[in-house]
This record gives sequence, C-alpha cells and structure tokens, in this order.
Amino acid sequence: MSTRSIDIPDLSGQTWLITGATNGVGLETARAASRNGARVILAVRDTDRGRQVADELPGEARVVELDLASLASVRRAADDLLTGPDESIDVLVNNAGGITPRRRETEDGFEMVLGVNALGPFLFTNLVLPLVRRRVVVVGSNAHKSGAIDCDDPHFRRRRWSPAAAYAQSKLADLLWGLALDRRLRDGRATAGAPGVDVQVTHPGWAATNISNATGNAVLDRVITGVCSVFAQPASQAALTTMFAATRPLPPCSYVGPDAMGHLRGMPTLIGRSEQASDPALAERYWDLAEAEIARVGQ
Repeated sequence: MSTRSIDIPDLSGQTWLITGATNGVGLETARAASRNGARVILAVRDTDRGRQVADELPGEARVVELDLASLASVRRAADDLLTGPDESIDVLVNNAGGITPRRRETEDGFEMVLGVNALGPFLFTNLVLPLVRRRVVVVGSNAHKSGAIDCDDPHFRRRRWSPAAAYAQSKLADLLWGLALDRRLRDGRATAGAPGVDVQVTHPGWAATNISNATGNAVLDRVITGVCSVFAQPASQAALTTMFAATRPLPPCSYVGPDAMGHLRGMPTLIGRSEQASDPALAERYWDLAEAEIARVGQ
C-alpha cells in the first residue's frame, strides 16, 4: 500500500511532546514533527530506545521517562518538565496506549488498560497543562463505539473482563476526558500556558503496529500480523490523522479519522463519534471518576 501525505506547516520554533514515541504511530508522529522543524520531547517508558530515536531524528529532541502504568512515574515526568529551564509545549500528543491479553493491574491498582490508556494520560495532561501553549491531542480509537464506562466497576473486579471490553472502555474514556478538558479550557475551569489552547481527538484507523499482537497466542499473533500486512495501513500513514489534528484549524474537540474503509484507513478528515462520546454529562461523570481514582491512590 502506497503512503500518501498531507501538507504540514513549518513547525520551526515549536516544541511537541509526544507520549509513546518509540514505535508505531507515536514514532511516526515524532518523525513527521521533527522533519517539519519541531523540537520533540519523547515521553517514553523505554528511555534507552527513546535516546536511540532522539539520535535518529533530524531535529532537536529530548527524552523524558514516563511510565503511564505508574502515577509516581507520571508525577516525576511532569515535575521534570515543570521545573526545567523555561520549558513550554506547543502541542501535547497523548499517543501512548496498549492492550493486554489477560487482566492485569498497574502498581496503583488500576485495571492495566484503563490505567495506561486513560487514567495515566489524564493525570499527566492535567499536571503539564500550564506548559501547553496551543493544543492537546488525544489519540483515541473507533473502538470507543462499543465501549461503556462502568463507574461502579471501572477496573473489572466484578464484571467479566476481556481485551476488547477493556480497550473499548479505555478509548471511550479518552474521548470523554478530552471533551471535558476542552470544555474546562473554554470556560476557565482549566488553565493552560496560553489563552486559546484547545483539545482535538484523533483515530489513526487500522495501523500495522505491534499493538495488534496482544493476544498472548504466538500463532494467532502471526495470523493477525499477516492480515494487517494486507489490509492495515502503515504507521506513517496512520500518523497523518494525528498530524492533521495537531496542525489544522479545527472546531473545538473535533474528531479526526481516516476517510476510507469505514474509517479504518485513508486520508484524515473529520468523522463522527458515538452518542456516548459526545455526552457532556457523561464526560463530567467520567472526569469525576478519574479524579477520585487518582486521589484515592494519593491518600
């Protein structure tokens, strides 16, 4: 499959912070931002790999250790940025995420997929928001359309856990906290590093990345990889939705995704989200849940 591109403006003088930037869509986002002049901060769990990526980028890059499965690591990473020398972030890309073949918990007792994909990024974004000068981008997924937020059992301690259910819940959570954050930025309940900061949400489509190989079954993973090689789009193509969401003038909290094959691949465009993901009341309930879960760990 040939890779097309979009017009990306000159990003010289901008700083982009990208989580999960050592592989897949995050890596390709970092490469695209760097090629177009941005200074890139790679917020990553594997700092050795992060430094290797930083050395390979054409522009200036910095590595910050960030493990979203650990709220202590999230706070350390944010403190590193907040106490650094005159650090500012033009675009924060919340890209990192994952899925597990079996139910696991983070060190803080969160269900792993919700913790890494939603609760960790929620805290990290809120902490570094005073540094953000233009835009927050949240990388979601159309898997959110089959998701449900269970405020009484968000960590699947009583209800049946499955990789699909956990991932869909986490991605619905991403769209909801993005919606709630954007509303807070516009009504003054949240303060960023500059006026007019907004939130945009993006769905990369079906990308040929290692997140697909999460079944825990080597044979099935090979089958999925083979199918992806035929039908999925390269990570560099999938990253175009992030670049579009990060650089285009868009209505507040738009949802960007591919334009073809049921929004699984193609060129970036504005797409629709589920009714749940557009519900401001549900977004507020999820925000309250996320705050309470994080506060509980802090006690």
